[in-house]
Amino acid sequence: MDPLTLGIVVMSGMLVVVLLGLPVGYALLGAGTVGYAVLSGPSQALTQVGLALWDNGTNFLFIAVPLFILMGQLIFHAGLAEDIFALAQRALRRLPGGLGVSTVLASAGFGAVTGSSVAAVATMGNIAVPQMIKRGYSDKLAAATVASAATLAIIIPPSVPLVIYGVWSETSIGALFIAGIVPGLILMLAFVATVMVQRRQYASAASLPLGESERPLSSHAVGLVSVIVIFVVVIGGIYAGMFTPTEASGIGVASVVLIALASRRLSLVALRAALKETIRTSAAIFLILTGGIILSRFLVQTRLTDAVVGLVSGLDASPQVVLLALALVYLLLGAIMDTFGMLILTLPLVLPITVALGYDPIWTGIYLTILMEIAMLTPPIGLNVFVLERATGVPASRIFAGVWPFVLASLAVVVLLIYVPQIATWLPETMR
Repeated sequence: MDPLTLGIVVMSGMLVVVLLGLPVGYALLGAGTVGYAVLSGPSQALTQVGLALWDNGTNFLFIAVPLFILMGQLIFHAGLAEDIFALAQRALRRLPGGLGVSTVLASAGFGAVTGSSVAAVATMGNIAVPQMIKRGYSDKLAAATVASAATLAIIIPPSVPLVIYGVWSETSIGALFIAGIVPGLILMLAFVATVMVQRRQYASAASLPLGESERPLSSHAVGLVSVIVIFVVVIGGIYAGMFTPTEASGIGVASVVLIALASRRLSLVALRAALKETIRTSAAIFLILTGGIILSRFLVQTRLTDAVVGLVSGLDASPQVVLLALALVYLLLGAIMDTFGMLILTLPLVLPITVALGYDPIWTGIYLTILMEIAMLTPPIGLNVFVLERATGVPASRIFAGVWPFVLASLAVVVLLIYVPQIATWLPETMR
């Protein structure tokens, strides 16, 4: 069997086992190892596995992944996100659909200090959905707003997927973080507009019913201060060149711990839960990343990547049309696998294609991250939807029925990004 045919067979087999339910990390690792064993022998395959494990395990940049995850988990378990939502709710209660808008803004603020969409949807689901239903919002619209707004956490920096993309593609993580700011704000405004357009379906009641007491604003100051301090220190420090993203992740964790301790919100139980979830999530990401690296090295050896790039380059279509077609492919892939697996699986093929089309690797990272956001909302996988179902009890079918306006808003941002790539690239260029 010639190398190119072997590459096609291995990729096809891997997709089959993923469809059968094998976790993506094991599928990537197994496909890459078996492919290498057939192509170059078992000894070379085991050598590549050892090298990939060593490279990832000793990669200074990868340290940022568990630290940013820990930062989000500490904020989640310390309850700081509740302050962000309460302040947004108080500020926007007179606005039509104000409670939905405040949910979007609070999710963006929470995302600015976590980088984890799952943590955002679990937190905001427990806080915002009961409040919205209590005030007359339908459970479908309330849950859909939270599930969609929580995806902002992986585009507004710091972002765990952007760290993974940066490590794999050897792209500046600091530049990726800065590149995510403007698209993240545009997507946030698109979600706000989506809420406002649907305001006739929302209750017209005031944010706080008569007879319900309000806590003083000062009692919510800790959450707001924590978001401002952490975002300015982490992202501002990266932009100014004061420290690397890895150093920023450590400083961010230290800042959260100090704020939580000072406000007496960090118990041993919360710390233990945060560490446990961080270890579990980081291990899963490490396996996916390692398997993806082995598979990508195997595909380079088979020249499948070059063949795909040559095929796409030879199409009689504009770069924008090709990228729109890729977006549809990602929507289909999002229906059968988790977001991290989808990212690592496709990078060996997609990144060379976008570069060949003339797009910057930094732009590609933002483009793929927004597509990952959409995949977290669409059936049948829709990770955010199922996390929210467990957190709130709202049936997944109801949430899926309500997310489509937000999916369309996200797709509109993708189209805008394709035709105006400077949205993602102009701010990082100011760092050079």
